[in-house]
Amino acid sequence: MKTCDEIDSLMTPYVDDEVDLAVRQAIDAHLGQCPPCHERAQTERAARRLVRSRMSALTGAAPASLRVRCVGAVPATHAAASRPVARGSRVRRWVPLSMAATLLLALGGVFVAGQQGRLEAAFAAQLAIDHEKCFAEFGTGHPPIDAAEAEARLAAVHGVEVSVPAGEDGEQMALVDARSCEYDGGHMTHLLYEVEGRPVSLFVVPDVRHTERSLDVVGHQARLWSADDVGYVLVGDGASADDGAAMDRVAAYMRAHE
Repeated sequence: MKTCDEIDSLMTPYVDDEVDLAVRQAIDAHLGQCPPCHERAQTERAARRLVRSRMSALTGAAPASLRVRCVGAVPATHAAASRPVARGSRVRRWVPLSMAATLLLALGGVFVAGQQGRLEAAFAAQLAIDHEKCFAEFGTGHPPIDAAEAEARLAAVHGVEVSVPAGEDGEQMALVDARSCEYDGGHMTHLLYEVEGRPVSLFVVPDVRHTERSLDVVGHQARLWSADDVGYVLVGDGASADDGAAMDRVAAYMRAHE
């Protein structure tokens, strides 16, 4: 049986189907018994899907200097456990930004001025991948859940006190799931919404202050802001001007209902 350290070094070639049969079988056996490594593989696959879905936009190789900046901007650790609260009970783990997503960031020119801005861009990219993965696992078209019930579950199960913005029929916005992630010794809440039938995620990170900014990152819109030493990152699909305007409206709604 391979160890987690051995699996870590093989994860990218495994996801890219570049390992021989014996190694793949050994990794498959390990993933079947190790939920954290299984979730690492799922995250790598989500990043790979993002890269492949945007191949037509990747017209050139990233300069070596930009790739170095990209890797250096990624926070050193995002490792922690998380669990769906409102539905399901699968254990999931935060992992560092994958190399595939790192290169996509470099090619996409996502970075902003200053080290803090680059860290926030890398963090938003990781959340875009988590948004993609969660909705791929959870799907869409679910009935809404009650915000007060989600708050009670988060508090009872994880001791997380967070204000959950409710959906609103007039805004065609529905809260469909709530998850709590252990993150850097604390908890980060992931709230899943459907807005006019499209998936949108709101991540709530306590004791973090973000500079207010808008980002178009790995084919997703991200909006970052802070209030009372709580950081918020709103993530939705799409990179067009219309997508950006829609995300601005959702962000305004969320900020008014924090």
